[in-house]
Amino acid sequence: MFLRSVMSPKAETTHLSNPASWFTKMFGHESSSGEQVSVASALGIPTVFRCINIKANAVAMLPFQTFKRTNSGREKDTAHIVSSLLSKRPNPFQSPFKFKHLIETHRNLWGNAYVNIDWGADGRPKALWLLNPSKTNPEVDVNTNTVWYRTTLPNGDIKVIGAGDIIHLTTLSTDGLRGKTPIEVAREAIGSSLAAQKFKGKFYKHGASNTGFLKIPGMLNSDAKEVVRNEWEKSNTGINNAQRIAILDAGLEFQSVSMPLKDAQFIESMKFDKSEIATMFDIPLHMVNELDRATHSNIEHENLSFVMHTLSPILRQYEEEFEYQLFSLNEQKRYYTKFNLESLMRADKKTQAEFYKLMVDMGAYNLNEVRKLEDRNSFEGGDKHRVNLNQVSIEIADEYQLARAGFSKGGEEDEKAQ
Repeated sequence: MFLRSVMSPKAETTHLSNPASWFTKMFGHESSSGEQVSVASALGIPTVFRCINIKANAVAMLPFQTFKRTNSGREKDTAHIVSSLLSKRPNPFQSPFKFKHLIETHRNLWGNAYVNIDWGADGRPKALWLLNPSKTNPEVDVNTNTVWYRTTLPNGDIKVIGAGDIIHLTTLSTDGLRGKTPIEVAREAIGSSLAAQKFKGKFYKHGASNTGFLKIPGMLNSDAKEVVRNEWEKSNTGINNAQRIAILDAGLEFQSVSMPLKDAQFIESMKFDKSEIATMFDIPLHMVNELDRATHSNIEHENLSFVMHTLSPILRQYEEEFEYQLFSLNEQKRYYTKFNLESLMRADKKTQAEFYKLMVDMGAYNLNEVRKLEDRNSFEGGDKHRVNLNQVSIEIADEYQLARAGFSKGGEEDEKAQ
């Protein structure tokens, strides 16, 4: 692994009016709701957690396979070290599922995921390690027009790593180098959800009762007002005091001024925030339990749209970056990586059976290939491809039709048919 120490790294300064990247990564931005939105606080919003987990699970569950080009087409390769890293163990501490899940989590939380390639003595990768995205930044050397990655290791050492040793995956980027974190882009919707969540917490903390004011006949000084407020909160608010009878004496009268949780505007604002967050992460609404306008048919269409428009572009980035960084230029002519989307494209059993029948009838699949897709053992004779007898190749179509009509190719009636 190529690592170069920086003896005296230049510190990045910051100012509240223009905070540095390390400051915003650690403390986040303040939204108009007054809530500080950071990665840690955003994960406390169920919709954010759900959206990130959906995308991370979708990528992690797909087989990341290595293929080799052959004279007859292609074949899946299991002997290359890259195949072993992607399908068996990327590093001693992570399985392929955990590795891909963490990459996608980093990418969606920080906008960037950094995979450090540990090269072996033979010039091939021997392990893949994830760097902390909150402590890693790409930098451009304008003198040499090269990219370096400055990162802080777990032991506190600052290292600069060459671009050839990093697989860099991003979200939407405006400079082609750094991805923008969805947390920052969706700051207002997340901040609104944080404020609503805090409001609900305080609502139940105070015994699920409305806030308001006490009307007292006459004038009270500041000390007396404080005594009355403390006594009221101590005896009539909080979960432990819920449903207890409040006793008002000395002419006190309670006047409610707060908004109840069943208020339609409050509920609609919560739904709007959920919709905005799901849209920002490109997740269909039914996947975040927003089912107001969901039907069986449009959910099936939305699932297909999720695979085509959300997941496929992400997977293409993985394939291109891993292939370019892990294979030598000579190997790239023969090897490439590809995700297998078969598990996500499966429909119900009836539709799946119709698909298999169609593929077998046209000779695209043999019976053993179908059984393999269903995780069943092959059988003798199942490797032969079969076709529907109602279909023939275009080259012999005329001859086939004449034969069925009882005529030879030359136009004379077949003597055997007489």
